[in-house]
Amino acid sequence: MQKNILSWQRPHQRGQTMVLVAISLVSLLAMAALAIDIVTLYAARSEIQRAADATALAGAKAVADSGFTTLPASDTNYTSAQTLAQTMATASINAMVGTSGINLVSGQLPVLVGSPTFDFTTHPGSYQVTVSLKSANLPTFFSKIWSRTAPFVAASATAEAYNPANLPTFTPIAPLSLKPWLVANADPNNPTPNTPFVNIATGAVEENVTNETLDLVADCKNGKPNCQLRNTRNPPKATPPHEVDYVPLQVSSPPNSKNVCPASASGETDYEQSIECADMSTYVTPNCGGGATNAVWSDTFNPRGLGGLSATATEDLIHAAGPGPWDGGANNQDKLDTSPWPGTGPVKITAESGPQTGHLVVTSSSIVTIPIIDTSMPINTFPSAPGAVTVVGFMQAFINQVNPGPSPPDPGSINITVLNISGCSNSANGASPVVGGSGSSPVPVRLITPP
Repeated sequence: MQKNILSWQRPHQRGQTMVLVAISLVSLLAMAALAIDIVTLYAARSEIQRAADATALAGAKAVADSGFTTLPASDTNYTSAQTLAQTMATASINAMVGTSGINLVSGQLPVLVGSPTFDFTTHPGSYQVTVSLKSANLPTFFSKIWSRTAPFVAASATAEAYNPANLPTFTPIAPLSLKPWLVANADPNNPTPNTPFVNIATGAVEENVTNETLDLVADCKNGKPNCQLRNTRNPPKATPPHEVDYVPLQVSSPPNSKNVCPASASGETDYEQSIECADMSTYVTPNCGGGATNAVWSDTFNPRGLGGLSATATEDLIHAAGPGPWDGGANNQDKLDTSPWPGTGPVKITAESGPQTGHLVVTSSSIVTIPIIDTSMPINTFPSAPGAVTVVGFMQAFINQVNPGPSPPDPGSINITVLNISGCSNSANGASPVVGGSGSSPVPVRLITPP
C-alpha cells in the first residue's frame, strides 16, 4: 500500500526544480540589471560633479582675468567692471556647458540649472561663483520597470578668485611661475611722484592703474658685469613718464622644477630659464605682504641692455625675433587691444603664433606675473645686494615688446601693459598661503566648499 502511495506522488513533483531555477534566474538577472543601472548612476554622479567643478573654476578664472578683483569699491570703474566680470564669467560657464565634447555626463551634455550666482561681498577678498548642473534621460534600462520617472543626476560647485587687495587682515597668496623681476612699488604714470601701486599698510591697490603702459628698467649700472645699483643703496624708483625700476630676483641653482621650456632655453642660466619657462619652484613663490622680508635680489649678473639676459630671454618668451613691436614678419609676439575695457568688454589678445594664429585667445605666453617690492625706505637704507626685500603685491602684465631704443626708453627695457594687481597689507592672519595663479594671474583660483 505504501508503495502505491509513493508511486502516485512522484508524477506530480516532476519539473519543480526547473521552475525554481527559472524563478531564481529571473531574480538574479533583475538584481544584476539593477546593479548595472546603479553603477551607471554613480558614474554619472561623479562625472557631473567634475563637470560642475570645472565649470565653476572657468567662471572664477574669468572673474580674475577681468581685472575686477583689483579695483576698490571707490574706483570709478567699479560698477562697470563688476558687470563685465559677471558677463565674462557667464560666457565662460556657458561655453563649458554647451560645447560638444567638454564635460560630458554619460556621453551627453549637462544642463545649467538656473543662472550662475555671484557673491563678491560676503567673504572679503573672495569673489565667488556658484553653478548647478543637471543631466537627465540617463542611459538606464531595467530601472524603468519600477519607475516611469527618468533618472537624473545633479551637482553644484563654488569656486573663488581670491585677491587680498584692500583687506587690512589677509590670508597670504603665493602665485607660481613668477618672472624674476622685483619691481619697485612706484607708479611713474601718476602725477604724484612715486605713488605706490600697493599701499603697504592696507594692501589697497592704486586706483585706475589697470591698463597703464610701463617700461621695466633694470636698476643696474651700465658697463658693470653684476647688478650694482645705479644709485648705490638708493631704492629702485619710478621715472616719469613711464619707467619703473626692477632688480633681478635671486633664483636657486640648480632650479628643481622647470615646466614648458622652449628648446632655446637649454643650457641657459637659471635666471633666463625662469623668464622663458613656467618655473614652478618654491623659491619663486614668495608670500605677499606681512611686513617680513620674503625675497632676495641678486647682484651676480647684470640683466640690463639689448644683449642682456632679460631682453634676450623675454624675446624667446614672447616669440619675438628681436626687440621692437610686432611687425607681421618674424616678430610674432601676441598683440593686445585694451580699448574695450572696462566699458564694452574685456581686453582682447590676438595670437600671432601657434595653432591659434590670427584668433582671439584668453591666455598668452606674453602674460606674466611680477613681484612688487617695498621701496619706501629712506635713501641709503635699501639693502646692498644680495639683499632681502619684502614683496607687497603681484602685478599681472602683458609684455608688448623689448624696447629697441634709443633712450628713452632704456634699450633692452621691457614694455608692459598692467592687467591686474594683487596687494597685501602688513597684517597677515597667520593662515597658510593660497598657492596658485600658475603665472597667468596673480589672483589664485580654487574650488571651495559650496555654501
